[in-house]
Amino acid sequence: MTDIPGHLPHRPPFLLVDRILEREPGVRVVAEKLVAAGEPCLRGHVPDRPLLPEVLLLEMLAQTAGFLEADSLHGRAMFLAGIQDARFQAPVLPGDRLRLEVSPEGAFGGLMKVRGTATCEGREVCAASLMVKRS
Repeated sequence: MTDIPGHLPHRPPFLLVDRILEREPGVRVVAEKLVAAGEPCLRGHVPDRPLLPEVLLLEMLAQTAGFLEADSLHGRAMFLAGIQDARFQAPVLPGDRLRLEVSPEGAFGGLMKVRGTATCEGREVCAASLMVKRS
Protein backbone atom coordinates (compact mmCIF):
# COMPACT_ATOMS: atom_id res chain seq x y z
CA MET A 1 0.00 0.00 0.00
CA THR A 2 0.97 3.60 -0.51
CA ASP A 3 2.44 5.59 2.38
CA ILE A 4 -0.05 8.48 2.43
CA PRO A 5 1.81 10.82 4.86
CA GLY A 6 5.03 10.07 2.99
CA HIS A 7 3.45 11.11 -0.30
CA LEU A 8 1.29 14.14 0.62
CA PRO A 9 2.32 17.16 2.69
CA HIS A 10 -1.10 17.29 4.44
CA ARG A 11 -1.47 16.26 8.08
CA PRO A 12 -4.48 15.63 10.33
CA PRO A 13 -7.00 17.03 10.68
CA PHE A 14 -6.62 18.14 7.04
CA LEU A 15 -5.33 14.85 5.63
CA LEU A 16 -8.56 13.69 4.00
CA VAL A 17 -7.54 10.40 2.35
CA ASP A 18 -7.47 7.22 4.45
CA ARG A 19 -6.36 4.55 1.98
CA ILE A 20 -5.25 4.15 -1.60
CA LEU A 21 -7.19 1.24 -3.11
CA GLU A 22 -5.86 1.36 -6.68
CA ARG A 23 -3.08 3.40 -8.21
CA GLU A 24 -1.75 3.62 -11.73
CA PRO A 25 0.39 6.80 -11.78
CA GLY A 26 -0.58 9.15 -14.57
CA VAL A 27 -3.71 7.13 -15.37
CA ARG A 28 -6.02 6.60 -12.40
CA VAL A 29 -6.18 6.62 -8.61
CA VAL A 30 -8.90 5.23 -6.36
CA ALA A 31 -8.83 6.20 -2.68
CA GLU A 32 -11.09 5.79 0.31
CA LYS A 33 -12.23 8.05 3.14
CA LEU A 34 -14.39 6.99 6.08
CA VAL A 35 -16.28 10.01 7.37
CA ALA A 36 -16.11 9.42 11.12
CA ALA A 37 -18.66 10.95 13.46
CA GLY A 38 -15.84 12.76 15.27
CA GLU A 39 -14.50 14.61 12.22
CA PRO A 40 -13.72 18.21 13.30
CA CYS A 41 -15.57 19.66 10.28
CA LEU A 42 -18.85 18.01 11.33
CA ARG A 43 -19.07 19.61 14.75
CA GLY A 44 -20.21 23.05 13.64
CA HIS A 45 -21.63 22.37 10.17
CA VAL A 46 -25.43 22.08 10.41
CA PRO A 47 -25.45 21.26 14.16
CA ASP A 48 -28.80 19.41 14.17
CA ARG A 49 -27.83 17.29 11.14
CA PRO A 50 -24.08 16.83 10.70
CA LEU A 51 -23.10 16.94 7.03
CA LEU A 52 -19.69 16.91 5.40
CA PRO A 53 -19.13 20.33 3.79
CA GLU A 54 -19.14 19.91 0.01
CA VAL A 55 -15.93 21.89 -0.36
CA LEU A 56 -14.16 19.10 1.55
CA LEU A 57 -15.31 16.58 -1.07
CA LEU A 58 -13.45 18.69 -3.62
CA GLU A 59 -10.38 18.79 -1.36
CA MET A 60 -10.52 14.99 -1.01
CA LEU A 61 -10.51 14.65 -4.78
CA ALA A 62 -7.61 17.13 -5.06
CA GLN A 63 -5.60 15.19 -2.46
CA THR A 64 -6.34 11.97 -4.33
CA ALA A 65 -5.02 13.66 -7.49
CA GLY A 66 -1.67 14.03 -5.72
CA PHE A 67 -1.25 10.27 -6.14
CA LEU A 68 -1.37 10.58 -9.93
CA GLU A 69 2.25 11.70 -9.57
CA ALA A 70 4.65 8.78 -9.85
CA ASP A 71 6.84 10.05 -7.01
CA SER A 72 6.13 11.58 -3.64
CA LEU A 73 5.52 15.30 -3.59
CA HIS A 74 8.61 15.48 -1.32
CA GLY A 75 7.25 18.26 0.86
CA ARG A 76 5.90 20.28 -2.05
CA ALA A 77 2.25 21.08 -2.02
CA MET A 78 -0.34 20.43 -4.69
CA PHE A 79 -2.77 23.33 -4.84
CA LEU A 80 -6.36 23.30 -5.95
CA ALA A 81 -6.24 25.98 -8.63
CA GLY A 82 -9.72 25.75 -10.10
CA ILE A 83 -13.05 23.96 -10.03
CA GLN A 84 -15.22 23.28 -13.05
CA ASP A 85 -18.55 21.54 -13.39
CA ALA A 86 -18.84 20.52 -9.73
CA ARG A 87 -22.04 18.63 -9.02
CA PHE A 88 -23.25 17.46 -5.62
CA GLN A 89 -25.97 14.82 -5.81
CA ALA A 90 -26.37 13.70 -2.19
CA PRO A 91 -25.25 14.71 1.30
CA VAL A 92 -22.36 12.91 2.98
CA LEU A 93 -23.13 11.86 6.53
CA PRO A 94 -21.10 10.53 9.45
CA GLY A 95 -20.37 6.85 8.88
CA ASP A 96 -20.29 7.13 5.07
CA ARG A 97 -17.37 5.38 3.38
CA LEU A 98 -16.39 7.36 0.29
CA ARG A 99 -14.72 5.98 -2.80
CA LEU A 100 -12.71 8.75 -4.48
CA GLU A 101 -11.68 8.19 -8.10
CA VAL A 102 -9.51 10.59 -10.09
CA SER A 103 -8.06 10.48 -13.60
CA PRO A 104 -6.20 13.11 -15.62
CA GLU A 105 -7.90 15.00 -18.43
CA GLY A 106 -4.93 17.06 -19.60
CA ALA A 107 -2.03 19.28 -18.64
CA PHE A 108 -0.92 22.73 -19.73
CA GLY A 109 0.98 25.70 -18.32
CA GLY A 110 2.02 23.87 -15.16
CA LEU A 111 -1.57 22.89 -14.41
CA MET A 112 -3.14 19.45 -14.49
CA LYS A 113 -6.85 19.05 -15.14
CA VAL A 114 -8.40 16.01 -13.48
CA ARG A 115 -11.85 14.48 -13.39
CA GLY A 116 -12.95 13.18 -10.02
CA THR A 117 -15.94 11.40 -8.61
CA ALA A 118 -16.89 10.53 -5.05
CA THR A 119 -19.31 7.69 -4.48
CA CYS A 120 -20.85 6.08 -1.41
CA GLU A 121 -22.25 2.56 -1.65
CA GLY A 122 -22.41 2.85 -5.43
CA ARG A 123 -24.26 6.19 -5.54
CA GLU A 124 -22.45 9.24 -6.83
CA VAL A 125 -22.32 12.06 -4.30
CA CYS A 126 -19.96 14.42 -6.14
CA ALA A 127 -18.36 14.83 -9.57
CA ALA A 128 -16.08 17.64 -10.71
CA SER A 129 -13.26 18.65 -12.98
CA LEU A 130 -10.43 20.21 -11.00
CA MET A 131 -7.34 22.17 -11.91
CA VAL A 132 -4.38 21.34 -9.67
CA LYS A 133 -0.90 22.82 -9.61
CA ARG A 134 2.20 21.47 -7.91
CA SER A 135 4.37 24.06 -6.17
